[in-house]
Amino acid sequence: MNLKRMSKFFFAFVLSLLLVGCGTSEESTTNSNSNNSSSNSSTSENSITDQDTGEMQKLTCSREASGGTGVDVNLNYEIYYQGEYIQILHSTEQVVTDDQDTLDEYEDAYRGIYKNYEGLEYYDTTVTRTEDSVTSDTVINYGKIDTDKLLEIEGEEDNVIKNGKVSLNDWLDFAEQFGTTCE
Repeated sequence: MNLKRMSKFFFAFVLSLLLVGCGTSEESTTNSNSNNSSSNSSTSENSITDQDTGEMQKLTCSREASGGTGVDVNLNYEIYYQGEYIQILHSTEQVVTDDQDTLDEYEDAYRGIYKNYEGLEYYDTTVTRTEDSVTSDTVINYGKIDTDKLLEIEGEEDNVIKNGKVSLNDWLDFAEQFGTTCE
């Protein structure tokens, strides 16, 4: 398996893990490239406002997984779409464990992946570490992002971006392969 395919697989796995952190101390790093100065009451640094979503419909999806013995992974997605296309994807991935080495590995992996996206407008990420979790919070505004630059980073093979857009059905089909359920 070549490096690009392995990194895409790992990235898909990591993106499918949406996590909510808990604990008493936390360390956070944000890569905010949207130039969005508005905020709402959400605790996420990558907040999505009503102004952002306007007339869009919202679909909520989730998945629970095991990252190994004693490692729980919670994945949550908020999908904002118009017609048949996704406009904004908000994913939260949380890895929960008492094993600090495992948390180190996930934190390093998230930060390593997101370095590839630094400077890409409308791809905003936050990685938060607590004493028993690592949470990755990502907002991708597909309605505004330069999809050509995004495809340069991710590659076109097996990507849900087609003709500069993300079909809701294509994304749902992809997510379903990993056990994601939507309401």
